[in-house]
Amino acid sequence: MSQSSRYRNHRSPWTLRELVFVEKHYGSMATAAIADQLGRTPTSVRAAARSMGCSSGNKTYGPWTDEEKEIVRTHYAKGSAQVMALLPGRTRQTIQWMANKLGVTSARSWSREEERILATYYPEQGVAVADCLPGRTAEAVKLKACDMGIRYLGGESAGQRMWSEEEQRLLIRNDHLIFPELLKLFPHRSRLSVKTARERLRRKKKMAVQRSSR
Repeated sequence: MSQSSRYRNHRSPWTLRELVFVEKHYGSMATAAIADQLGRTPTSVRAAARSMGCSSGNKTYGPWTDEEKEIVRTHYAKGSAQVMALLPGRTRQTIQWMANKLGVTSARSWSREEERILATYYPEQGVAVADCLPGRTAEAVKLKACDMGIRYLGGESAGQRMWSEEEQRLLIRNDHLIFPELLKLFPHRSRLSVKTARERLRRKKKMAVQRSSR
């Protein structure tokens, strides 16, 4: 097995599922075995364990105190950024892990439909998918994607470029065209990118109609 495939998740953010696995097995299962299971390096597994207080090898990241847990309970609903400011010794992922452990949720839970939209469109659109999720900020979208283990891959041939306002206006004006004709207007965009942008536009129109009819 090559190093790249063995450590396939080395550069990606830690998910809550992975942190829970480390918490459950660290100390009773070999670090190298945990690393192989998660596609992480042994060094990163040890660092994750220390950040959660599962190891005493680093005083900076000791066991969670009652005061730290109370801060999570009190402030997590306002966003993990605020908790990070109050707990500079804890990472965003481990704060999310502790919130999950304590049963603390953010201000508004994600619906299955929102999670479906995120899983479908985040890999190409990134935080731009927030446009399709009323009430969700780019930061909230990024955190939820991290929690679900979804990576941003970028447009397959668009150089990972966000859609400009001019492109969006052109799309709005020509949404009535059949897809092959619409595609010709965006020679520097992939078929998937144009298809996804059109679907996003039509969802926004549908949501606007639904809100106005309430």
